Order: sequence, then C-alpha cells, then structure tokens
Amino acid sequence: MASGIGHKGTNRCFPFWEDFQQCYFSSKEKTRADCMPARDDYLECLHHFKEIARVRAIQTVERNNYAKSKANGTDHKIISLSPSTSDSQSDNSVVHKLEASVLSSHENLNNIVEIYKIASGDDAEAAFTAANSLGRIYSALWTKGLLKRAKSQQQNKDSTTAAAAKVSEWIRENYKQYVDLLKSMLGNSNGPIQIAALRLLLQMIDKEGQSMCKSAGNYVFPNDSFLEAIEIILNSSDSSEHLLRTLAESYLNAYDDLRLYFYRDLVKLASPDYDPFKNRSKRGPRASSVQHSEVFVQNAFAVMNQIRTMPKTSNENMSLWVALPKNSSDAEPSVLSPAAHTRAFSEAWLALMRLQLNPEIYKQILLMMHKRIIPHMSDPKLLMDFLSNSYETGGSVSLLALNGLFTLITEHNLNYPQFYEKLYALFDRNLFHVKYRARFFRLLEVFLGSSHLPAYLIAAFIKRMARLALFAPPAGIVTAIPMIYNLLKSHPSCMVLIHRMPEYDSETGEEKVDKDCDPFIADEPDLSKCQALQSSLWELETLQHHYYPNIATLAKIFNEPFHKPQFMLEDFLDHTYTTFFESDTSRKPKKAPALATQPPTTLIRPGDALSDFMSL
Repeated sequence: MASGIGHKGTNRCFPFWEDFQQCYFSSKEKTRADCMPARDDYLECLHHFKEIARVRAIQTVERNNYAKSKANGTDHKIISLSPSTSDSQSDNSVVHKLEASVLSSHENLNNIVEIYKIASGDDAEAAFTAANSLGRIYSALWTKGLLKRAKSQQQNKDSTTAAAAKVSEWIRENYKQYVDLLKSMLGNSNGPIQIAALRLLLQMIDKEGQSMCKSAGNYVFPNDSFLEAIEIILNSSDSSEHLLRTLAESYLNAYDDLRLYFYRDLVKLASPDYDPFKNRSKRGPRASSVQHSEVFVQNAFAVMNQIRTMPKTSNENMSLWVALPKNSSDAEPSVLSPAAHTRAFSEAWLALMRLQLNPEIYKQILLMMHKRIIPHMSDPKLLMDFLSNSYETGGSVSLLALNGLFTLITEHNLNYPQFYEKLYALFDRNLFHVKYRARFFRLLEVFLGSSHLPAYLIAAFIKRMARLALFAPPAGIVTAIPMIYNLLKSHPSCMVLIHRMPEYDSETGEEKVDKDCDPFIADEPDLSKCQALQSSLWELETLQHHYYPNIATLAKIFNEPFHKPQFMLEDFLDHTYTTFFESDTSRKPKKAPALATQPPTTLIRPGDALSDFMSL
C-alpha cells in the first residue's frame, strides 16, 4: 500500500515513508518543499525512477560513443554499466519460475536449494526476492503439513512412509537453514533488510504456531523461535531505529500474544542465570553471552517505551498473531487472561529496572512511571525499592522520583517515613536552575496542600523557599513568590511570618537591631528544630527592591491585605529569560521616554560654573 503497511507487517520502503510522514507532520511551520527530499527517497525506493533514468542516460551516451567510433573506424566496445540490474532481473525471473515449479508439484522440491543459493548470494535485490519466495514456499509447506514431525511416521516402517519421512526431514533441514538466514539478515546494518527479515520470521512463526495448535488441539505459541529473534534484535548494536519501531508499533502494539511473549522473553534475557546456548541448535548465528550490555538495555527500553497498549478486561476483542484453534480441547489459554498480561508487564519492567541503566534511560523511566507503568502493575508496591533508592539519590533523579513515590503513598497506602524531611532536603540553590523545576513545584503544591500538615512544617518550607529566592534567577523568583502566597493563604497559622512585630528598647523607644536577629537555622535538616515559625519573611522585603521591576511589583503583594484569590501556579512555572525579554520588548510604552535634555538657548546658562567668572 502507499503507506508501506501491508498484511501482517511492513514492506521494504516503510522506513522511508515514516521519514516523510514525520517530516510532514513534525511542525506547522514546515512547508511541503522542506519534505520533498524525503518524499523523493520514498518514491525512489518504490519505483527506482532515478536509477532507471541514470542507467538509460549512460547507455545512451555509450551507444553514441560506439556509433562515433564505428564511423571513425576505431574499436569502441559498449561497456555494460548496469550489470547488476540485468542480472537481478534475470535472477528474479529464475526465482519466480523455481517458486512456481515447487508450489505446483512436490517433485520439484529440490529447487528450494537453488532459490536458497540466490537468497544467500551477494546481489541484494535478488536475495530479497528469493527470501520472500522461500517464505511463500515454506508457508505453503507448513499449511500442507510437510514440516510437521508426525508420530506415525516414526512408528511405521513401510517403504512409502519411510520415504515420506526422509523428505519431511530434508525439508525441515532446509527450513532451519532458511530461518538461520533470516536471523543473519536481522543483524544486517541495512534497516529495510532488517524489517523484511523480521516480517518473514514472524510469518514463519505464525505458520509454525498454527501447525502446533492443530497437532496439540489447543493454543500453543512457538516461543523458542520468537525468543531467538528477540534475542538477536535486542543484543545487536546494528538494530536500527526503524526495526525497533516496527517491532513495537506494527506487531507488539497490534497483537496481544506477541506482546505477552515479548515481555516473558525479556525477563528471561535479562535474568543473570540465562544461558543463551541452552537448547540451541548448533547451526546459525548465536547471540552474545553478555546479556546486560548497554546495547541490550537501550534496545529493550526503546521497544518497551513504544508499547502503548494493554489488553482490556474482556478477551473478546483480543488480537492474536497465532490464531486460536477452532475446536480447542483445553481450558482458556493464558494468552486470553488479562491477569497474565499484567503479570508479564510487571515482571518485564522490574527486570529492566534491575539492570545497569544509564542516566538518560533512568530519568525517562522515572518520567513515565506514574502514568504508564504504575497503573498497569499487578502490585505497584514492588516498585517501592526502585523509587526509594531513586528518591535518596539526590539531584534531578530525586525530583523525578517524587511523582511515582507520591502515587504509591496516596493511592497504594505506601508508608514512607520522613518523606517531608527528604523533600525539604531537596531545597538547595540548584533547585531553581534544574531542568525539572516546573515539574517539582507542581508536585510541591500537591504535597503541601493538605490542611492537616503542622504549621512548623509549612513554615519551614516557606522560609527555605524565601531564603533561596534571594539567590535565584528571575524565573525562579517568579515561581517562588506565588507559591509562598498560596501557602500563607492556605495555612493562616503561618501568617505570623509576615505580621511579626519587632522588639523596641524600653528606654529609647528605638527598634532593636541585632545582626543575628533571625532565629531561623538554615542548615538544620529537622523541620521541627529549624525555628522557622519564630522567624519572619524579611526576604520578601528585600525582593521588593529587586532590579527587575516585575519581580519587585509582584513581591509588593504581601504589603496588601490577603483578599485576593490564590495564584494559578501554572501561569508562572514556564518563565525564562526569553519570555521576560519578549514580554518587555513587545509591551507598548505609555509615553515616549526622554532621550535628551532640553536644548540650551545660550552658551552659558545660569547656574553653570562659568557664570561666576564671565558673562556674555
């Protein structure tokens, strides 16, 4: 089809179609001209217009040179500049003829060997055609039952049965070679070849599964073959982004059984006790014994991050790659159980989190934790250790772990001791400079919103926030001031921080000034001992004289009665130097500023220093 998506998979030009689609819809400012190169690449992959035109142009030049040399009596031989094209065309026609002969009669099964030779050759186009041809042949042989090892064939020893058994064994040996060839194509550095190999492998898994279901009388998934394919994809450094995205979007998101067994296989591959050579055929490529490499972690997370679907409570709408047998003699298979999918999902994510994660993947997992992982876990409390360790790490990792940890506390009754003490410890000078500042203050508003929190705890956060605002950039101060106002509004018992009266000398009546008059202990980690409730918010008075007028005006709101409603914190979280500059430069001045003094009418004006010595 035009989109590159066909029946049960994608074609070789699908990556180019995705590039063109991503360019076209990535930004509203992009014009169609910007995406013309991507569109041309996709059309060239489909039709080879430019390649054919170039070959014809070169051949025309060669014919003209040959005609001139013949007219001049010189010997000029036409050089064939496109032998691969002609050879590929001849090989393709040979492949189609051999395929037709194999499918028409079992007497021509030996032609499978000839097709395999072309598929394993150096000509990429002919090899691609031959691989697809073998896929159709073996699909037909699976359907006819010629690849199935029947018990009757082992028991009967008459000449006819023995000959059929030998033919079946020969077909199975050649089929193993073909599967090994597809696995080697998965490790190819060419993205379209990888996607084609994945599509053919999954087609073989489909046919093998149908044969196994028919023999067993119930649902059976050929997980051994699927595990080997997943192992190669996840452990290969050549696995392209297109391959990983195709695996997730076109197969794992679309078919529930593939997704279920992918999760189960990921748990096996991530296990420290996994033996990659156990029960493995001696033939074909073998995966590396190092299963916990950085490449494996990156590829596994790249696939799992793109899986967006989970089965519903009802099994009626489940989509299976290997179809259920019509007359099943067994009870409902586990693939139709939503609980089995939830359990596999949980085990897969827990297995991935136990591996050595690089900082980027670590942060991305924490970012998606509360929305995409916790809601689908069979027991979210299993994430307690991972989130607790992340929360105690410090820095941006602790900020990102807050959301998931708070979800466990509020929705799953997790008892986390000293939560607010550790939250208080995250307030340092770096807080107003980190990338996730806005995310942290959104969560902080939720954490401190309860009216049951003690006054000393709220006062400690307010005081620490006001103190850090003295050293924060303007974007951080703009966030801190509304946050302090909202906390004072929600917790009236802390209003003493801005209404505390100074002490006066009884004899002179003057205000007592002490350089250590603020009792607040900034470096005290215990909220009950920092004496924030005995202090005052003198920092707000300082911010009222800030060099940026907007901040000074905003800080003066504490001089007014608290009759205004609370601030919408979302309006202040995303400010940066850029937004401040754009706001100031786009504002229309009420009157033109004075750019020069009044022009003088005399050389020496009254009041000048020279007027005392001379007059004109």
